[in-house]
Amino acid sequence: MTYKELFAITDLLNDIRQGREIKIHNDTKVDLAEVENYFKNLISHINKQKVKSKEPVMYYRLAIEVNK
Repeated sequence: MTYKELFAITDLLNDIRQGREIKIHNDTKVDLAEVENYFKNLISHINKQKVKSKEPVMYYRLAIEVNK
């Protein structure tokens, strides 16, 4: 996920939370699909780790690489 995509998704989620009218453009559709896939993969990875881990609590961090 790029910084630009993260920024677009953050704005979109904020609009949803605020109950504003959502206008989706072609760029937004692509961004949403990528974010959806990212979180599905994250959930899948967490589920695999839950089976392997005997710890009662697991912590995950989201890392975003930003090129200067």
